[in-house]
Amino acid sequence: MKKLQKDSHYAQFDLDGDGVVSDEEIKRSQDMLELELREEKSEAQKRMAWVAMGSMIVFSAILFSPAVSESRVAALADLLGLFYIAQAGVVGAYMGVSAWMSKR
Repeated sequence: MKKLQKDSHYAQFDLDGDGVVSDEEIKRSQDMLELELREEKSEAQKRMAWVAMGSMIVFSAILFSPAVSESRVAALADLLGLFYIAQAGVVGAYMGVSAWMSKR
């Protein structure tokens, strides 16, 4: 077994503090890193879904306000439809994958 140098970059893997990094400690550290990365990815996806849902709500409120004329809404109808479909797709994909992963 190899001992670590003082202030070594690999000292973070020495979980029991004995100055020796075993294969088990490296494996455990890799597993923890993988779990942390999965959690970060999940949180980013959740934020993305919330932003998509919020943007649909805010956009709808703006469209129904008197600040936007009816003719402008009619002119942008095709684009607005694509916007809502895309945002709903993001939200639906997040919810579907979350449900699927919870059953896995």
